[in-house]
Amino acid sequence: MKRITLVLTLFLGVLLLAGCSNSKDKAGDSDKKGEENTLRVAMSTDIDSLDPFKMTAGDTETIMDQVFDGLFDVDTEGNLIPDLAESYSVSEDGKTYDFKLKKDVSFHDGKKFSAEDVLYTYDAMAGLTSKEPLSTKFSIIDKIDVIDEYNIRVHLKERQNGFIYLTLRPIVEKDYKDNGTKPIGTGPYMFESYTPGEGLKLKKFEDYHKKDHLAHFENIEVIKIADRQTMIMALQSGDLDLADRISSEEADQLEDACTIERFPQNLVQVMGLNNDFKPFQDKNVRLALNYAIDRDEIIKNAAEGNATKLFSSFSPALKDYFEDLGEYYPHDAEKAKVLLKEAGYENGLKFKMTVPSDYKYHMNTAEIIQAQLHKVGVEVTIDPIEFSTWLTKVYKDRDYEATVVGFIGYLDPIQILGRYTSENEKNYINFKSDAFDKAIANAEKASTKEEGITNIKEAQRILAEEAASVFIADPDNNQALRKGLTGLNQYPIQKLNLEDVKLENE
Repeated sequence: MKRITLVLTLFLGVLLLAGCSNSKDKAGDSDKKGEENTLRVAMSTDIDSLDPFKMTAGDTETIMDQVFDGLFDVDTEGNLIPDLAESYSVSEDGKTYDFKLKKDVSFHDGKKFSAEDVLYTYDAMAGLTSKEPLSTKFSIIDKIDVIDEYNIRVHLKERQNGFIYLTLRPIVEKDYKDNGTKPIGTGPYMFESYTPGEGLKLKKFEDYHKKDHLAHFENIEVIKIADRQTMIMALQSGDLDLADRISSEEADQLEDACTIERFPQNLVQVMGLNNDFKPFQDKNVRLALNYAIDRDEIIKNAAEGNATKLFSSFSPALKDYFEDLGEYYPHDAEKAKVLLKEAGYENGLKFKMTVPSDYKYHMNTAEIIQAQLHKVGVEVTIDPIEFSTWLTKVYKDRDYEATVVGFIGYLDPIQILGRYTSENEKNYINFKSDAFDKAIANAEKASTKEEGITNIKEAQRILAEEAASVFIADPDNNQALRKGLTGLNQYPIQKLNLEDVKLENE
């Protein structure tokens, strides 16, 4: 079997290298300015949708951020900065937002951007006309007034402090219906083609509105590489230029060929427990699992020590809002056994853990958890499935018992925690708590930042106290950029500024 695996890996590597032939000429030779200039980026999962109205996967949003812009963007410090909007103001009661839009912005098909495009986008997201909102978050919008071509006013049904962060979401062209097959945005790159299972091709947009951020590379090629060793080989040989969110072990293999950046990524890795699954309806069982799992061992072996231990669904990357819970669930196998006995599982407990196989880090974590739980009489069967299937089976349909996955962080603390409110369609663990719902509602309507912080921290404590799931860690992000390239920034959210990547001698 080892020989077969080696042959298969080498075969995949040959296919990839053949497909990326002449990349050194195209992406790394400064003397060949006239030739095609391509930046090749690795992606381990398939695009879940090209349409901004339908995309849900973090990796997809990161890649399609090259094609689309929002009213605002984010800088490396986590601050909102102007994008399609120049500025905004908000009324004293927090219910009315006025946006001044940027002029002289073009979509990739040449159409001029205006307030009508914002109206079209937000109307669809909120369901103002259709009565079927595409996002529950946008349902807070009551009505929208177009003041003139470059000024628009959004009225909310009530104060919701997290609304301003929704302005990071992509703006689409009015009445354009083909974003699912040929997306058109205002971003630094234009869509060229997408082949499921293979990858995505983008081309530089010469008329990009941020003239100081015109793309350096003419083309972006996003290549799906599920086999991790094939990806490593391609980076080592120079036939790939960039890989994001790689493991610490993989980063160590690439230090000779790539510049490695390690930084907290504002992500929460969690062993999600379906609270509707009979054993997990018992809080003692959920507590037992929290005590049985040794987070330090997971961090040491899965993340090579490069992660921050967590006990609730919040990363210290957003320092103002993070509640330091200390060692809330210290590893205690004997206490776990007692709790399982009290819950009626003295003779053992069995469940299935559905894990996205595309993510080696989560698979490695699942295997460690499996071994740890075996020691307290809990038998876990790991069910590996592709992430695209995971999105439907686990995240949408909630047809699972347990899972291991990571949720990307946002700038909005309410968006991070709000998924666990009782009626949220994204509450994939089926957690229900009146106290938690109240804390989030209070944070959304807080009239001061301090009041918001108090309620966000309270929500974190409730998730921990109720053992809603097993929150594990925020693993450091490791980025590999081929040596000879520069310009890639690090952000407190999942984001790649591919337009700024360039040759060091440019």
